[in-house]
Amino acid sequence: MSEKTYSGLPRKEIEWYPRINYDLCTGCGVCVEFCHDHVYEKQGDKVVVARPYDCLVSCESCRPRCPVGAISFPSRKELKQTLRALREKYGYEQVKEVKTQ
Repeated sequence: MSEKTYSGLPRKEIEWYPRINYDLCTGCGVCVEFCHDHVYEKQGDKVVVARPYDCLVSCESCRPRCPVGAISFPSRKELKQTLRALREKYGYEQVKEVKTQ
């Protein structure tokens, strides 16, 4: 199985995934039911981010569905900075090559 990528960049190096504020989370499971990528999982009464790197980069669709506002993501600014740094690290040409394979 090949490593997951986002625009040719290693997905494991892009820290874009939901964070759960457990002071707010009620464990209702709305996020578990909503997420088609199975990022969340119910563990007992608690919801956890079980597969963070399965989250689609820049997707925040689950956040507004949380009835108590317990889900957050990095800022768009942080995401842009991360992607820019990774493009520099791997070089635009390498990213271009990976995308065309």
